Amino acid sequence: MINNIKDTVLLGMSGGIDSSVAATLLQEHGFEVIGITLLTHSGEEELPGIKSAKKLAKKLGIEHHVIDSRKEFKHNVIDYFVNSYLKGETPNPCIRCNEVIKWRFLYDLSVKFGADYISTGHYVKKAELNGYFYIQKGIDPAKEQSYYLWNLGQDILKKAIFPLGEHHKTDIKKIAENYGFLSTTGKKESMGVCFLQNKDYRIYLKKNLPANHPAIQPGNITDNNNNVIGQHIGFPFYTIGQKRYIENIPPSHCVINIDAENNRLITGHRDELYSKTVTLPTFRITPNKSLWEEREVFIRIRGIDSSPGYYGNIKVKNHTLIVTFKTPVWAITPGQSLVFYYKDMVVGGGIV
Repeated sequence: MINNIKDTVLLGMSGGIDSSVAATLLQEHGFEVIGITLLTHSGEEELPGIKSAKKLAKKLGIEHHVIDSRKEFKHNVIDYFVNSYLKGETPNPCIRCNEVIKWRFLYDLSVKFGADYISTGHYVKKAELNGYFYIQKGIDPAKEQSYYLWNLGQDILKKAIFPLGEHHKTDIKKIAENYGFLSTTGKKESMGVCFLQNKDYRIYLKKNLPANHPAIQPGNITDNNNNVIGQHIGFPFYTIGQKRYIENIPPSHCVINIDAENNRLITGHRDELYSKTVTLPTFRITPNKSLWEEREVFIRIRGIDSSPGYYGNIKVKNHTLIVTFKTPVWAITPGQSLVFYYKDMVVGGGIV
């Protein structure tokens, strides 16, 4: 961590333990901390976090600002989330938020405030190699969050500081207890997509789409020979690989395709979902080709997954990233992010 008593850092403060401890660690390293809390979506669940962040900022004697980003969040994250499901995709709104809301706002505000650095409570580290900056895996495998930051640009990474990357969550809780933050941080620890408020995404879609929207009307379930075998209740409520709530299919079968244009689910044998190669039209990859070209890279396809990950090769052809896995991977779904690593460094990522 950079250590200069004259440096100012803009810290994203949610009101929870992680960002609260991040504030104290930054102060201990001699930074002048300015707290930023983004108001991203309306609802009572968010208010305790804002109050907690304000209370903590006062306790630490740091400047604090609440920034209303609800309009931008609605347009760039919530609408993206809903529209992806309407196209038959499975989006990751947290990755989208980090790119276009959380870190973008912090960067732009750092210019406005004249701050030298920006920071959050993410459990990751940062590396510099041959003039380029990279996200690194944090040391706590249970909290490691590098997957969610693959799409941050060099402008942001250059200014980013990650005070929690060298810590385990258990350490952070002890620090919080020692500083008396457990009573100050009233915000429940965030789990899952913030604006869903711990509810199933299907409930959110039903609530936020007109009752007569074509996507949430019943439609046909077919086999891959186009034989109708049943009815679904709205294609966005299903995912690739799902067999729950689908009748009249053999135990070894599941949803293998979502035909959004025709309001149809297509079923087939689960083995049909194994892929050896995928193409990513939307991607970001380091210009340092020595870290990925003609070498095996480690690949993650989910942020939190029972699978330890996969290995494969990547190459760019006609402005598209082509990913070839060492062994076939099951149920890669449109909308998912694939993230590529050289050792513990994120060298790129893309969206299926």
